[in-house]
Amino acid sequence: MRFLVLAAIVLWIHLGDLVTAWLYDGGAWPEAGMLRPLRDLMIIIVAGLCLLTVRLPKALLIPMIAYGGITLIYLLLGRSEIALGIRIGSFGTLLIPILLFLVGYYCIRGPEQLRRCIALMAALAIASIVFGAWEQSNTWFWVETINYPSYMLNIKGMLLGANPENGLPWNFYGGVERERRAAGLLASSLALGMFLAMVSIATLASLERRARWQGIALTSLMFIGIWMSGTRGAMLAASLALIGYLATGTSLFRSRLARLIMVAAAFVAIGIASYGIIHASVNFLDGSTIGHWDALKKNFTDLPSVLVVGAGLGAQGGVAGQQSYAAIGGGEGAIFSIAFQLGLPAALLFLWFYANLSLLLWRGYRVHQEPIALAAFWLSCGLATTFVSSEHILTVSGSGAFWLLCGGALRSLSRTSHPVLRESL
Repeated sequence: MRFLVLAAIVLWIHLGDLVTAWLYDGGAWPEAGMLRPLRDLMIIIVAGLCLLTVRLPKALLIPMIAYGGITLIYLLLGRSEIALGIRIGSFGTLLIPILLFLVGYYCIRGPEQLRRCIALMAALAIASIVFGAWEQSNTWFWVETINYPSYMLNIKGMLLGANPENGLPWNFYGGVERERRAAGLLASSLALGMFLAMVSIATLASLERRARWQGIALTSLMFIGIWMSGTRGAMLAASLALIGYLATGTSLFRSRLARLIMVAAAFVAIGIASYGIIHASVNFLDGSTIGHWDALKKNFTDLPSVLVVGAGLGAQGGVAGQQSYAAIGGGEGAIFSIAFQLGLPAALLFLWFYANLSLLLWRGYRVHQEPIALAAFWLSCGLATTFVSSEHILTVSGSGAFWLLCGGALRSLSRTSHPVLRESL
């Protein structure tokens, strides 16, 4: 039953926008707008059940409760000039990592279920790549068939960031020439890229002992999908995770020479594929790079004002930005978003939780030799590179696969018979 709930959440997260936009049909069935809140409610209920009924590692529970407690205090004692709806939306956004981690920890109860979950995500990833290759050249589908701009405006509240020519989000376009990027079944290029980054390494780890070359082929296909999405943060995260995994894993290729050759091949292939993107970014040839750089400078300039106490929920972050409420910081970077709203101590608590999560995954791999734990560890290292440049970790579709994977991997390891690992988890 728990796995069925997890499967429903996985499908809901990664197909929700596309299906809801189709059902909404430009306002023909406005009740479709309730599907998103229902999904969020299901996630909250499952996460609550995990907290109440499952024993969690103290190394994660303590910073998790402390961080969540501070967030709740800021909600209850929020600044009056910021609308309650903005504060509640920002509150939910900041808790996305905790909630989805708890869902994965509660619903996945063993290695076989973990692999079934990865198989489901891999199927979604492949279907999304195929669909993305088609819709990338058929933009009319989003505008004419499902009226996606109307859904983004009226249901998701995207008041800013739309292409004035067709109303599609600007993340559908990228590069110096503003060419169309694949959005896939997730209906978002940014989310698609990060989803494929997470699933690619997890799929490789899941299949390496049973179908090694099939896993390598699927991972290669998903890397092509990442480049189709044009998501630079996902490219960097996936590349770092892949190279780290190939270099430290011992069951994919037992020979050190074979591992060295694979790492070198991956490094060269990624370098060749990324040359144009790196050149444009280093030379500030596209507006996105300039915007990220300006935001980063402003974040560091304004950071001293929140060293102890934050400016309040809704003073920063994506929800506030859409309503033009953000008045502090550069408006980008998950860690900055947490710090500007809740203060630097809360950001450090989140980093404490994240670091402990990574260490437990690494320890789980070293003790139990579970490839998926190693994959999750390296994915955590790769995803950390986005902390100061984007809010990927604070999005449901962008990082949902990662948090579910981490929760499931640790729960699976906690049920092992190894006494040392069971005690640490």
